[in-house]
Amino acid sequence: MPVQKPSQDFSTSPSPEHSARKRSVSERRIQANRRNALRSTGPTTARGKRNVSRNAIKHGFLAREVVIAAGDGEENLKEFHDLIDKLCEYYEPVGIVEESLVQTIATCWWRKARVIRGENGEIRKRLDTMRVDRALRDSDKVNLYLTVSKMELGFLGRENPADKIPLIEQWAAMQRVQTTLRSHHSGLAYLHALLENAKEEITRDGHISAETSGRIFCDFGFWNCLFAFQCGYASAPAAEGEGEFAGAVDDKEAKKRSAAVLAAIEHQLETIGIFKDYASEREELTRDAEARSFSLPPADATDKLLRYEAHLDRQLYRAMDQLERLQRQRMGEPVPPPLNVNLGRGT
Repeated sequence: MPVQKPSQDFSTSPSPEHSARKRSVSERRIQANRRNALRSTGPTTARGKRNVSRNAIKHGFLAREVVIAAGDGEENLKEFHDLIDKLCEYYEPVGIVEESLVQTIATCWWRKARVIRGENGEIRKRLDTMRVDRALRDSDKVNLYLTVSKMELGFLGRENPADKIPLIEQWAAMQRVQTTLRSHHSGLAYLHALLENAKEEITRDGHISAETSGRIFCDFGFWNCLFAFQCGYASAPAAEGEGEFAGAVDDKEAKKRSAAVLAAIEHQLETIGIFKDYASEREELTRDAEARSFSLPPADATDKLLRYEAHLDRQLYRAMDQLERLQRQRMGEPVPPPLNVNLGRGT
């Protein structure tokens, strides 16, 4: 049985005229592309050609790796390319060896700039937090001496049997504690608050509580002993008959004592205000002196930076010398052999 061939549908097959038109369009496009390619021959000016010739240097191995391109320490790639452009204008390298040496010189300068940034960071690391750090140190010192003063209050008037510390030395230590309180702004603020509390108690109750009186003696006894005893005399009313300074006094005498103590407290508050001004001025001068002392990085950081910079200098000068010798040789100039000095001990 004969096999029937499938019938062809000529309705969708391209006509000869259509195929010719399509081929002619493709040929025109090819010719246009060729003409455009002839126009794109790269830069034609001398400056443009120089810029294109530096692409190999800008994107070479050393140039790719030296610039930090991401993260918090990201560096400016354009600045590095500008550096290479200026070095190329100066050295005018020819060939891959001279181009590589220009890369080396550029990377050395770039890394030397990091040394300066590192030095800047080491200095700022202490300067930027100096005020807060000093305030914390002063606060810790004042709080330490306040704690010591409270602990030592119970030992006043007797020898220390465990450490055999003479009584006069214990009292001298307490005096240093009270001096420290007057030396810092935070300690003076504490003393001011203590006296304001004593004033409030006298105004409200007519006397100073035993606790406040003890705190005043502990914090003022070696600074102004008469004032501390005066506050102790007003520590309890005559009716209670308790306390070291209690005595049989009538209301009139008690009011007179209270008024005298209030006047003494007011005078002491004025003195504390003067000390606050002195402390602020002294602390500002101390901060300024400390800031000036921080103008150099610490010794360990300085040693590290100097060693790293010296290493970069050796690389930089070696590359500059090699590039100069190569260029002189290329220009036909006589170049003496490199000087090699052996500083080792002969055998």
